[in-house]
Amino acid sequence: MAEWSQEQKALQWLLLGAFAIGCLGDLLFYGKEFGISYLLFAIAMYALYGWQARRHGQLSFSRKHVYGWLLTVPIVLLALSFALFSNEYFQLFNFVLVPVLFVLQTMLLTGRHKSKWYELGFVGELLETLFYFTLKHTRLPFALTREWLKARMNQEKYGVLKRVMIGVGISLPILLVVLTLLSQADQVFGHFLHEIPNRMIDLDAVEGAFRLFLIGLVTLLVFGYLYSLFGKREEAVEIPLPPKEGKLVWDGVILVTVLAMIDLGYAAFTYVQISYLFSGAKAALPDGLTYAEYAKNGFNELVTVTMINFLILLCTMHLVSRAKRLLYRVVQVLLTVLTVCTSFMLFSAYFRLSLYEEAYGYTHSRLLAHIFMIFLLILFAIALCKIWRHTFSLIKYYAVVSLASYVLLNYINMDVIIAKNNMERYYATRSIGVEYLGRLSYDVVPYLLELKADESLREDVAYYLENMREELQAEASWQSFNLSKYRARQQLHKSLLEFSTE
Repeated sequence: MAEWSQEQKALQWLLLGAFAIGCLGDLLFYGKEFGISYLLFAIAMYALYGWQARRHGQLSFSRKHVYGWLLTVPIVLLALSFALFSNEYFQLFNFVLVPVLFVLQTMLLTGRHKSKWYELGFVGELLETLFYFTLKHTRLPFALTREWLKARMNQEKYGVLKRVMIGVGISLPILLVVLTLLSQADQVFGHFLHEIPNRMIDLDAVEGAFRLFLIGLVTLLVFGYLYSLFGKREEAVEIPLPPKEGKLVWDGVILVTVLAMIDLGYAAFTYVQISYLFSGAKAALPDGLTYAEYAKNGFNELVTVTMINFLILLCTMHLVSRAKRLLYRVVQVLLTVLTVCTSFMLFSAYFRLSLYEEAYGYTHSRLLAHIFMIFLLILFAIALCKIWRHTFSLIKYYAVVSLASYVLLNYINMDVIIAKNNMERYYATRSIGVEYLGRLSYDVVPYLLELKADESLREDVAYYLENMREELQAEASWQSFNLSKYRARQQLHKSLLEFSTE
């Protein structure tokens, strides 16, 4: 009994903390745009987790938890990006990614997993924690409430209340069906029924009830997840699997033949690229093909071939046999050649895209293509290490590099890079897409103000600046503070004052 009382008290404190998170979420987010609020909410979640971890003696900063604690850096940076930048696409993705990273981190720190974090089994355990244990434990607050009522009511009154609630639960759906049918059968009754909510229910009361529902939902989910980390957990049922057979491997001779032929083709492609693409007009091109057309064609094909090579590389490293040492060394050399040739393809595609941008301008998709190619090049470099070091963990470093690359992508401010490059191109060619710049985030306001000085563009630029000014004039709460919007508002206000004094 004493043990249950202690556990009940711990549950009450956890429920209180989860309820505080729910109320804070309502204060920070309901009816407001994201801003500094997202970072504050993340800090509150860390505070609640730290409090519970300390209560359960699991707040540790030991060496084995270093990977877990390092995840705090990308989580905080991505949460902070809501207050620094105004790119809606990144905000939408980060809204989902930050909680996923937080779940991953807290699972690592509490040791609620059997697989290593860079193994596929860990993904299954993460999903199991979120969609099985968390949802399962959301029923505990109701059980806690039931026990609280039983302790404060005699058995007879509790039995009556229980039966009344069961009756209400059964009658409500029946009543809903019956009243719907009656309202369709009698129009007068239907009109009277329709008017009852308008006369009796205040819209503010409805909104308040909806907000209470959201607070309760957040409370239950936070409670359920944290209890799945620190509370008693029933072991998941293991699904019986058939005995594992020997690892499938590719025949070494066949593999060497395939890789050798592919490498010969790529070597020929590399020679052609050096001869034509990087020598410019000095090299003779086939009849009817200009150097500009040659430079702009083939980008998609090159990236596709690169992805195919990436799959070949991964499959080969996983399925190659190491039984015959000499044959394995030949495979390593051929894979190295494949990696080097593919890296050159990426460089060629990068160069082609740069020429295309010089001709047609800079956009999100083209800049992302540049970044994606650099990212692929890093992945190939990591794969090159894996080729010569069998113990090298490919998934671990791919995960670290992917997360670091994404955080960096949030902070390079793509819209500013696009606007800056398009401005440089404008001064060189007198050509620019004002409509595209006007649809970027508020970070491009200084560049639009600069374009406004051009008489030929003033009318078009003024249209987009006025739209931004109207959007920024709306009252914003402190929870939605965003540095990008704040600076744009100040710059537009200053521009308006300068225009009025002229």
